[in-house]
This record gives sequence, structure tokens and C-alpha cells, in this order.
Amino acid sequence: MGGVFTTLDMRTTVFSYGAPELLLLDAALTDISKIPVFSTAGCSDAKELDQQAGLEGGLSILMAAQSGANLIHDVGYLESGLLGSLDMLVLSNEAISMVKRIMRGISVNQETLAVDVISRVGPGGHFLDDDHTISHFKKEIWIPELIDRSNLEEWSRAGHKNMGDRVRQRVHQILETHHPQPLEEKMIHELKAIIARADEKYA
Repeated sequence: MGGVFTTLDMRTTVFSYGAPELLLLDAALTDISKIPVFSTAGCSDAKELDQQAGLEGGLSILMAAQSGANLIHDVGYLESGLLGSLDMLVLSNEAISMVKRIMRGISVNQETLAVDVISRVGPGGHFLDDDHTISHFKKEIWIPELIDRSNLEEWSRAGHKNMGDRVRQRVHQILETHHPQPLEEKMIHELKAIIARADEKYA
């Protein structure tokens, strides 16, 4: 079950995709539902990929994930669901990756507490070249694909590209290089059979 529930902006009569009420209503539906439910996220009322799109899209992705929705859709929509944006889709993918790391949480066990490592390194030491750090940092520390963490000098030397520039570059890279694998004939046949049964049952 599911639906897109939000508020009507009384000044513009826009059915808002970026309103906090949309996030609250989706979370409430997920909370009361005892069956799989879909939710809305990664979308915005902005007309282009800008700061508003980033703010609304990112918050909605985090809220949808934390609510426990089973299927999160509408990723990449702008202008209150009237516009599909490849740029917004790529930006949202970065936010989804970050939120997945947040949702994984912090593991607390003998290995992650690393009391023996703390004792071995001792006061004045450091953990950067410790075997424990080397074996854990890649899975514990989220590595962004688009978010920039360089210093000002490095960022300037690289062309002082903002997030919008990096997103657009990634969109072009995907369009130029990605070649999806076609479905196997067996899968196509099975999908057509499912559709035929549904057409027969609900026609």
C-alpha cells in the first residue's frame, strides 16, 4: 500500500513534494501499516538542481529510510513531481549512499571496541598505520563519490567545481559509458506471463 500524501500550499495551490508534512505523513503511514508500504523521497519542489533540491531531497531520503518504508520511489523528481531530472537522480544517489551508511549504525562488539588496540598503541601513539585500522576503515568510513572534501587549494586547482558541476559531469559519464545488460529471454517470457495473468484477472 502507499500513496503520495502531502499538503496543498495555500499560497500557490502546489501539491508540495518538498513539504515536511509529506515526510511526516509518509512516516505515519509506514508506522500504522502492517503490510509492505511505499514512500516518497529524493524529490523536491525546486525547478532545477539547486540548494532547495539538495535540502528537500536529502531530508526526504533520510526520513523515508528511518521510517522503515519498503519501497522508496519518486527519486529524481523536481517541480512537485512534474519534472524528472537526471541531475536530481544522481545527486539523490549520493544522498542514498550516505543514508545507507547512517542506517547501518555503529557496531559495538569486542572487535570494534578494540580495547586491546587502544592499550597497545597507548598515550601519544596513533592508529593510522595499525593493522586494526587498515582492516576496518574501508567498511566503516563512508567514501563519497561526489561530495568534495579537498582543501581550498586542491579544489581550486581541480577547477573549483561545485556540486552541480560534479553532478552534471557524472550524468554525462553515465550516459556515455553505461550499457545495461538486456534481460534474458526466459525472464522476458516470465514477465509477459505475469502481465497476461494480471490482465486476464483484472480486465
